[in-house]
Amino acid sequence: MKQFSLRRLLFLPCIALAVFLFSAPLTWAGGGQHYPNGVEDFAVGALPPPGVYLVNYLLLVQKNSIKDNSGNSVPADFKADVVAEVPRLIYVSPFKLLGANWGAHVFLPFYHADVKSSSDIPPLNFDSRDTGMGDLIFSPLILGWHFTPSLHAVFALDTWAPTGDYDKNRPATQILSRNHWTFEPVVAVSYLKEGFDVSAKLMYDFNTRNSDTGTDPGQEFHIDWAAGYGLSNGLSGGVVGYNYWQTTDDKVNGVRVEDANSRVGGIGFGIKYWPKQGPFSMTFKQYWEYGARNIATGPQTQFKISYAF
Repeated sequence: MKQFSLRRLLFLPCIALAVFLFSAPLTWAGGGQHYPNGVEDFAVGALPPPGVYLVNYLLLVQKNSIKDNSGNSVPADFKADVVAEVPRLIYVSPFKLLGANWGAHVFLPFYHADVKSSSDIPPLNFDSRDTGMGDLIFSPLILGWHFTPSLHAVFALDTWAPTGDYDKNRPATQILSRNHWTFEPVVAVSYLKEGFDVSAKLMYDFNTRNSDTGTDPGQEFHIDWAAGYGLSNGLSGGVVGYNYWQTTDDKVNGVRVEDANSRVGGIGFGIKYWPKQGPFSMTFKQYWEYGARNIATGPQTQFKISYAF
């Protein structure tokens, strides 16, 4: 077995894993999963006024088990701890296109990952640590509509470029680096009225081939959502969540991987502080996952700071 990749181990069920141990190089795909679930939340569908904005995402992710196609744990003592910091620069233009404000953004992810696994299945035995840069995310096309003072919507086309520190022989590098492109149409909607906030961000991912492993990751549909209420002192909070489904099968060297599509849900709470609705805000979120299939699963904590220049 010359090619080894954590991603495939995180997403193959036990039977498929056993087959691929002896028939094909192991790759990680599971739909690619470029997008970190749950990073967006309150008012995600309301594009801010024209200007320049900096958003910094801090993610603390723990994965403590791998689930198979039936939702049972794969026989491995698995643990992954990931710290990711992802600065995002946003520009919103005063110019209009199709009745919407036009904008653009770029993300540059950085990470530290510590991934360990112990099992009777040899490829599930590894101990990998790495610190580096993930894949660059950008979009030159963000459109934001404000239909009424309460109803807002955003459309964007995000692109994930394989610029990170990916190494097929170093599993920890594969947390935020996938070695393939992802093209992600995005639609987000927010309804904001009298302190209430109901928001959702819907995404569909198309992935290209990982040339190092011969893997064609399947397509994916996923949602971040939030429902909350804001107080007059700048504090708001509510329920946050996400749902992810892999919609088409992966292929490894042209062979379709059946009964291995991934899915997972997450639910938790979020607290936002936006003093005097000024240039600075921060959001804290805690998630717990459920319904995992063919995926590594565990809790995660997220902290977001936004600043308007």
